[in-house]
Amino acid sequence: MPSLESQIFKGVSWMAFFNLFSQGFSWAITILIARILAPGDYGLMAMSTIITGYALILSDVGLGNAVVQRMEVTKNELSSVFWFSIIISTFLAVSCFPVSYLTSYIMHEPRVIPITQTTSLIFIFAGLQIVPSARLHKEMNFKSLGLIDMNCTIISSLCMFAIAKAGGGVWTLILGNVIKSLLRTILLFRKSQWSPIWHFNFTESKPFLSFGILVAIGRSVFYLQEKSDRFFAGRAWESGKLGLYTFALEIAQIPTEKITTIINNVTFPAFAKLQNDQAGFNKLYLNITKVTATLVLPLFVGGFVLGEDLIRLLFNEKWYPIIPLFRILCLSQIITSLNALNSFVHSAQGRPKWSLYYNIVSAICMAVAFFLAVPYGLYAITLPWVTVYLVLCLGWIYISIKKFGIPLSKYLVNIKHPFIATAIMAIILFILHSKSIFPMFSSKLFVYPVFVGLIMLGVVLYCGYFWFIDREFVFSLKKFIKRNPTAE
Repeated sequence: MPSLESQIFKGVSWMAFFNLFSQGFSWAITILIARILAPGDYGLMAMSTIITGYALILSDVGLGNAVVQRMEVTKNELSSVFWFSIIISTFLAVSCFPVSYLTSYIMHEPRVIPITQTTSLIFIFAGLQIVPSARLHKEMNFKSLGLIDMNCTIISSLCMFAIAKAGGGVWTLILGNVIKSLLRTILLFRKSQWSPIWHFNFTESKPFLSFGILVAIGRSVFYLQEKSDRFFAGRAWESGKLGLYTFALEIAQIPTEKITTIINNVTFPAFAKLQNDQAGFNKLYLNITKVTATLVLPLFVGGFVLGEDLIRLLFNEKWYPIIPLFRILCLSQIITSLNALNSFVHSAQGRPKWSLYYNIVSAICMAVAFFLAVPYGLYAITLPWVTVYLVLCLGWIYISIKKFGIPLSKYLVNIKHPFIATAIMAIILFILHSKSIFPMFSSKLFVYPVFVGLIMLGVVLYCGYFWFIDREFVFSLKKFIKRNPTAE
């Protein structure tokens, strides 16, 4: 029987491997698509899904998390949960049709009506996925989950590119999501080898619902915070302007979405298993926090330092206005990645109410901040991210570690090396990147080689710091890798 740490490492390894390949492919296609589509297409997509996206977050009523968190689940209980989730998802799918007209009225944009109605298909697929996905998570079968997501990403990306080339415009984005959701549903059922029986008893669903509803409400409140910027901006700005902000935020959040989210999803079942072992729980929490900081800090800070060159090299002129947005949003994502683990951890210990309370406070504060910032234009919308949001995240981290019994000093010492290494890397790259220091490299002839050279230097500096200063951490990872190979 492999150890819990071995299962976590294996899960993160498989998920990271498949995610690295699929997201590299996906973003190559995304860059090509962004060169074809207009900023207004991304703005229309953001407007169309502002309300239905909230419903999608709420649609599983937290049942997936409840299945994973519960120690034992019977076949009858799983079937009852499945059919209950189908009832909820069908209701929400039907509601997309009247909601589309409400969205059009709120956003002053009639073009969102058919787009919003098309999202009804995603609700159906999402409801079908809940139980088979939860079973794979509960079994910590992350190799299968990673392989499923990789296949879905590659196929849907190719379809999106074909639609964009055919002049699909905004439909490229919405149909890509529909195709991906359909494929994921088929592959989850095939891999989980599970099918529901003709059995439904609402009483059997109630224990899952009692836990899950708090998780779902917490997520939905978090969604209100997450989308409040686009809601107020969508009402005040034209679609092109909103599209610039939406796309800048999307690419700034890549490390959060593709690294932090993977780590949190993989470790949630492990935290649930350790909920009665406080010492083991805290050790895992600190280890995951340090690994997360080590992986994402250089990416976000590197994005801030080299963001202008990155945007100019990858995208065409219509996207150049996002450069300052992207750089500032990269910095705001640092605290997002460090804070994201806390809601998962509280839920794993059976305290979804705590996450709900935090999300309510955060949603209110951020909504007010965005409401006040939006009238001042495109770049003013970044101010809430680096002021109000920073205070909220730091407060939630402090409250969480205090509840876990982890001293603040121990938490800070745990992540000091990733911060120091990142600071050293950033200072040196900033100096070398300055055209006033090396004016001969400002020529277009040197743009690509200089950019690649700076990235390679950043990697060497960052890894070199850990080799010389925190070699114990490097050896512990190396030893762990040898002890826990990813091969089945």
